[in-house]
Amino acid sequence: MRNKLLIGAIVTIILLSSAALYWYFTPANVSIVSIESPSEVGTLESGFIYFMLQSNASDYVNVTLKVKNALEDEKGNSIPSYVLVYGSDKEPPTINEPTGEVSLKPGINQLRVFFGYQVPGQKKFEVEIYQKGRLIDAKSAEITVLPPVIGVSLQYNNESRPGYDLYKVYGSLSNTGKGRASGVVVNISIINETTNTTVSSTTKGYSIDGFDFFYPMSIWEGRDKSQATFGPIALVELSSGVPSNEKYLMASTVAKGKIGDRYRVVVTARWQDQIAKAEMAIPP
Repeated sequence: MRNKLLIGAIVTIILLSSAALYWYFTPANVSIVSIESPSEVGTLESGFIYFMLQSNASDYVNVTLKVKNALEDEKGNSIPSYVLVYGSDKEPPTINEPTGEVSLKPGINQLRVFFGYQVPGQKKFEVEIYQKGRLIDAKSAEITVLPPVIGVSLQYNNESRPGYDLYKVYGSLSNTGKGRASGVVVNISIINETTNTTVSSTTKGYSIDGFDFFYPMSIWEGRDKSQATFGPIALVELSSGVPSNEKYLMASTVAKGKIGDRYRVVVTARWQDQIAKAEMAIPP
């Protein structure tokens, strides 16, 4: 009797193992046909990565999708991105969690995933399909994230007024790269070259889109906001006698001295590991 029970248990184990192995090695009825992604994007540029899934099942089938490295935070860490599944061009998409079950119709299924990267470099976008816990297909695509390229330029004009000369310094930023530069930190300083001391300084933040070759650092608008003028970022007054009572509120930094004094306006822009700098002597 014991032998019959033992033989029965062994046969059951063999049958279950055979069924599990058969299921595990049976070809899956869902596969990734293609991934369409841009080869190059800029930082903070966003859009959709398209991919197609082929389902050979005769009815709707559920699979689990795992999407990796479609979205990244400011530190370059992957964060979840929702997956949009399109039944047809006339129907609104079904929005699915980044990791969760997706219902696929028989035939070709169109899916999209939102992408966006904040840190430049080479990225590997990955899609994995699981069915009943088993990985049945996976594909990846390489995306190069291009950085911004920031720059600083300065211009000036000089006005002679009774008793003093006035130097207005204008600044502009540029981004000759594809990516958007968010959180550019700019320091504006006026330095007395005789004493080698900073007499006025301020720090500001800017965001510059890609391929923006002239981004004014100071814009003044009229009361009705119908007109905008290019405002100075630094202003130096050199008087022959007593300094004026002017406050020069339109400038970020202001210095007052005597004719014969020499000053230097220094503008430094920083974005991540990039530093752009421009200087101008006053008087030139």
